[in-house]
Parts: sequence; C-alpha cells; structure tokens
Amino acid sequence: MVELFNERKGIMKAKLFVTDMDGTLLNSQRQISDGIKKAVKKAMDSGVIFTVATGRMHISALPFVKDLGVNVPIITCNGAIIKTVEGEEIFASYLDRSLVEELVEFAESQKLYIQVYSNDNLYYRKENDKSAYYCRAAGVKGNAVGDELKKYMDNVPKLLIMVDNPEEGDRVVETISEKFKGRIVAVKSTPIYIELIKPGVNKGTAIARMAEKYNIPMEAVLAIGDSNNDLTMLETAGFGVAMGNANENVKKIAGYEVADCDNDGVAEAIERFCLD
Repeated sequence: MVELFNERKGIMKAKLFVTDMDGTLLNSQRQISDGIKKAVKKAMDSGVIFTVATGRMHISALPFVKDLGVNVPIITCNGAIIKTVEGEEIFASYLDRSLVEELVEFAESQKLYIQVYSNDNLYYRKENDKSAYYCRAAGVKGNAVGDELKKYMDNVPKLLIMVDNPEEGDRVVETISEKFKGRIVAVKSTPIYIELIKPGVNKGTAIARMAEKYNIPMEAVLAIGDSNNDLTMLETAGFGVAMGNANENVKKIAGYEVADCDNDGVAEAIERFCLD
C-alpha cells in the first residue's frame, strides 16, 4: 500500500471513515463503548463522514447507528444494500431467485444450516440452536417457515450458512467456491458464519459508491475491520486499518493496525487518522 499518511507531518487526513461492526465498532459484548461514542462525535463534529459497512441487515445495524447519531447512508448485507437511516434505498443488488433456490437446496443436501434474507427479514426452515444464536447476536427476530421457505426467495441480497467450528467453515467456503465458481462468492464474516453474495458486490464496491456520492477521493477514505468480508474495503480504501483482534488475512492486507475491539481500536483510528 502506498504511504498516503504521514502521522508526524499530517499530509492527509481521512474524510470518510467506514467501519465494520462486529469485532470492530462493537466490543466482545456487542456494545459500543463510551470512548468510541465520544471519538465518533468528535470526528463528525470536525466534518468527517462516518458510517458502517456490515454483513448485518439494515434493521439489525440501525439501533447502533442511531445511537451514534449517524445521519448518512449505511452499508449492509456486505455491500448489497445501501440505505439512509430513514430507510430510503440508495443501492440494492439481489441474487437471482433460481440461484437462491439452488444454494438452499445444496446446503440442505449437505446438512448445513442456511438462512435467507429477504426484504430486511430473516427466514429459515425451523428454529434450532443456530437460529437462536444468530437472532440473539444480531438482535433480530427470525421467521421459521418450514416448507414455505421458497415463498421468501425474492429480493435476497445474501444468504448465510452457520457451521459448528472454523475448520468446517473453511471446508464449506472451499466447497461452495468450487461448485458455484463465478456465480457466488463465499466468504467468512466470523469463524462460523459463511456469507454467500453476488460476485462484484462487496464492501469495497460499496465504499467506492459512498466516496463518489460525497465527492471524496479514495485516498481520503478509511476502512477498518477484522474479518475476511472486510478485505475488499481495506484493499479499496486509502487507509486500510486492521483491528488488533483481526485475523491474519486482514492484518496482511491492512496498512495499519490499532487496538482490539475491547480496547477502543476504532477510537484510536479516529484519533490517529482523522483528527489533528
């Protein structure tokens, strides 16, 4: 990565700050610390545009965004959806229904738990430990619809498979990437979450849209994250920042590293790269 920022000389500051949520903006208790809230307010007061780019649904990200006082569009579903805080759609990209059906059928043939996102709602066959865990973690209510799952396969920005351990997750990513090559991208957002998204739709392309919307050069965009689904935006942004708790793939790509999510890494990034 080209060195675009000289901390001592202050050649350039980030004008658009885009953060992942889980493991980045949120600590291990899935909360935003007071330190980060103060840093975000300070950044926005100084003119920095602050937003999130998350794998979560819009409805799941919204309470945190509102708590921070963010009033610009937010990126959800790994870049497939960009909406204002009020819910106005700025950008949306959906999977073909036939591909959704095929992916669900394949996952179920492999005895994998898969859930469908449609129109900012969550659907799955039946309640189980995985659905309960996800809904609790994301703060959303899911819908167990049994054999009627096919009714909810339109306007699907992404699918998600949950596995029991990181090793199984790696195998699933490899299998799906091979079987659906060129048709779907399988990427881990946590050690046990596998996101299934359309090729070319990712956090990187989404932050480029945001930068264009606000007429900010990519050299002045900062992206910060911790997982593989953050790689595209860290590669795209002028400032690619890895959390201290990020996986090695992220740390290898990022130009900078800050403290972990339990020690206000996002606040550190704001202070270092956005403020005088």
